[in-house]
Amino acid sequence: MQCPKCYGEMDTISTDGEGQIRIDRCSECMGLYFDSLTRSDLVMVKDSSAIDTGSADLGAEFDDMVYVECPKCDKIMDQRKIDDPVQIRFELCTTCYSTFLDAGELRQYLSDDYRLEFEALLPE
Repeated sequence: MQCPKCYGEMDTISTDGEGQIRIDRCSECMGLYFDSLTRSDLVMVKDSSAIDTGSADLGAEFDDMVYVECPKCDKIMDQRKIDDPVQIRFELCTTCYSTFLDAGELRQYLSDDYRLEFEALLPE
């Protein structure tokens, strides 16, 4: 699979423990592609730093990309975004619920300061 942002090769990783979820990490931009990411899936993401190993500075270089094609169903992914009380922006396919997060975003969004707002932007 190719990265939907930089077209680098994606490597498959998965969460540990019960109820694993599939995650693909780009070997170039270190972005994370979730085949499906819902609020209930976040319970399975225990250690975001083990999954999201890329630099937030590198991830920020791809923030301005607006038209990102879903690798699963080829539709343009919706950009989910809020600016207040915190700034969150990521890509979500409203057809198949696949999700793309730039490097550093998963660690940031699962922190205590961002988690509730991030969860509110995900499907049930």
